[in-house]
Amino acid sequence: MIKIIKLNYIENYSLVTTHSMRNLILFFTFSLFLNPTFINAQSNNNDTIISNSQDSLLIKDEIKDVELSFNIINYEINGEQKILIENLFNPTNITLDERDTLSMIIQLKGKEEEVIFNYYFNDNPNFRNIENGKIIYDKRSKRIYFEFIPDDNQAINKFITWNLFAYEKNSNLKRYDFLIEINNLEYAPKIINKQIDKIIRNNYSFRYTPIISDGDNNVLFELKTDAPIDNFNPISGNIDWKIDPNNIDELEKTFSFILKAYKKNKPELFDVDTFKIIYSENNFPPVFGKTSKWIVEEGSSYTYKIPVDDPNVNDSIIIENVGAQLPRGMKLNNSKKTISFNVDYNHVERTNSTTSYNLELKATDLSGLSSQITLDVVVMNTINPLKVQEKITELINELESQQDGLEEINDNLKWIEATSKNNRKIRTFSAAGITFLGALMGVLSSNSEVTRKAGPIIGASGAVLSVINEVLSRDDNEIKNLLQETIKLQSNVKAKYDRLSFYKNSNNPSDFQNQEIDLLVRTIENDRENLNKSLFTISENYKIIISENRIRNMINKKKNYE
Repeated sequence: MIKIIKLNYIENYSLVTTHSMRNLILFFTFSLFLNPTFINAQSNNNDTIISNSQDSLLIKDEIKDVELSFNIINYEINGEQKILIENLFNPTNITLDERDTLSMIIQLKGKEEEVIFNYYFNDNPNFRNIENGKIIYDKRSKRIYFEFIPDDNQAINKFITWNLFAYEKNSNLKRYDFLIEINNLEYAPKIINKQIDKIIRNNYSFRYTPIISDGDNNVLFELKTDAPIDNFNPISGNIDWKIDPNNIDELEKTFSFILKAYKKNKPELFDVDTFKIIYSENNFPPVFGKTSKWIVEEGSSYTYKIPVDDPNVNDSIIIENVGAQLPRGMKLNNSKKTISFNVDYNHVERTNSTTSYNLELKATDLSGLSSQITLDVVVMNTINPLKVQEKITELINELESQQDGLEEINDNLKWIEATSKNNRKIRTFSAAGITFLGALMGVLSSNSEVTRKAGPIIGASGAVLSVINEVLSRDDNEIKNLLQETIKLQSNVKAKYDRLSFYKNSNNPSDFQNQEIDLLVRTIENDRENLNKSLFTISENYKIIISENRIRNMINKKKNYE
């Protein structure tokens, strides 16, 4: 309990006796040294927190944002260079014609050794596979290689936006958008499922329908053949023919087919499919068509049609993988000649990386003749929404715990600081009282006896008070500095918590599949070590401070009030 002492103004100094002066001095001295509030008091001549300018500059330099940039170093359309000097021109709008070949090389420039890169199309995080396009990111050189040949369907849709994202440990997420405009031009129709020559050994029903790449209905068909076909549709190009070997006199006979697809309004624009149907008693091995890399992404399901057929039309084929065991989630269907692949999120170990599998496929007919081919499968890394969600929950709980701990320290330090301010007022008042007594002694200096007896006491009281103030001021500065660091760390933790809180109760998987939240989680997780070090330092310094008797008394008083 703080005692308020009221001093009455003395109009007649002569009325103050030596005895009363001595008692007054003793009273002040006794009050100063026996008042526990004074003993635990805090002194500070300036309540404003002033940071060291050099330290501030150093911190500013440490958190300075690293400018990560996208730089186009090669830009070609149909082999024609469109950019000659690095960084001279970074287009955001690229115009192509249907079937043009676009080639680009983009250099990522930043400060860190590792740059995380990701992308999608049309502002859709789930749209990462573009037809007729290929994207490769070389992590070592930090270069993005992009090739794209738009088809008629893409030209009809007119626009494609390519959204690029890059991130470094000490930088914000950088985004760069390309708008690709595609002109829809008049091209000759293209038959994309052209027939291979077939060999017939038994009764067989031949049925064939061409597929046109142009995607419109303005196409007609024309057929020239010496085969006795049953039906031909000039609008769809469908061919139906039931073959009866009894009607074929030769042991081996070849029938020729010439199928022409042309524009109705422009007959000069056309494509031709030429193939043979051969009747023969001979047996031939299965034939594989051309294969390219099968590129898939984690978290999706795919079906691959194996390009294999037997020239002997009625021959059955058995397909098997003769190489290593099929990857997890992959199944081979013999009857449908397909491979299904349910790609989970554990195939690729590193972010923005890939895993490759090599399938050795063997096709064998009933006579034992076989052919073999290698199929390369590339699995691309994608964001696992379940893991992101789990990590967000983990970080949220951790940040909440840190907030609670910092809040307790903050509250106690503020209480200590406020109490110390009150105590500073008591000490200042006491010092003023001693100063007043010193002045009073000057007035009474004519009385040698008074000066002789009271002077030493007043002098001793001022000296002791000065020492106490010096010690307590030093302790109070430590408290103020710790409070400053606590508030700063609180702000850091709250900022992280606020950025994650939106996702805390979300049940929508798509919320956890975008690149932004993945990068945010990685940023917060990467900062965990530094954050925990700061928390540990503050906690240890706090333990040291509250171990002091005067501080412990303040905390106990606070608990009693609560």
